[in-house]
Amino acid sequence: MNRKALIVGASGGIGSALYLQLRDTHRVFAISGQTQEFPDWFVSDYSENSLKEIAREIDCRFDLVFICNGFLHNESHAPEKRLSRIEPDAMHTSYERNVVIPAMVLRYFYNHFYRERPTVCALLSARVGSIGDNRTGGWYSYRCAKATLNMLVKTSATELERTYKHLTLVALHPGTTQSALSAPFLRQGSHRWVSADETAQNLERVATALDPTDTGRFYDWRGEPVEW
Repeated sequence: MNRKALIVGASGGIGSALYLQLRDTHRVFAISGQTQEFPDWFVSDYSENSLKEIAREIDCRFDLVFICNGFLHNESHAPEKRLSRIEPDAMHTSYERNVVIPAMVLRYFYNHFYRERPTVCALLSARVGSIGDNRTGGWYSYRCAKATLNMLVKTSATELERTYKHLTLVALHPGTTQSALSAPFLRQGSHRWVSADETAQNLERVATALDPTDTGRFYDWRGEPVEW
């Protein structure tokens, strides 16, 4: 296939759905923390050295890139509803997974973007990372990390548009998706939620409809702008 895609975080709920969906139309490269018997599947611990080596090993450019890494909770850490619940370890983990890893992916893979034809690179953010849209508070580490991710998108898009004039680099809010990340919260909230397969369809539709005039912006799963 002439078109090539990269999915980073390809074992997560949304990442795996995107991987399976895009295989029909693209040669798909995947980076994951889990082993799979698929072609062009690279296992990584997401350290800087690992991402650097994988970037060296992959010798192509991509039409479409989705960076899907994210962290909300685990057995030790839950979203903090109050200031008194903030813990340094949880905040460090959230920044590492939601900001540092995507930043390292951009650092070592931006030279895999096309210069003379379009590349779309979408980083999965979250509406709760919007400062302007924050009307309920809570979820301190996750909100702060996603807000920082949004600044990463804006800043890197501003730099790269000078030399990658056909690049569209954006943050995307995927909507509430049924996954391991969201499972404990689906019954508590009133937001509509959808399957990972439907989310993947929405994200591909939105991403492929964008163009370089949209670079450095933040959109939701419907293609509507989200305020920073």
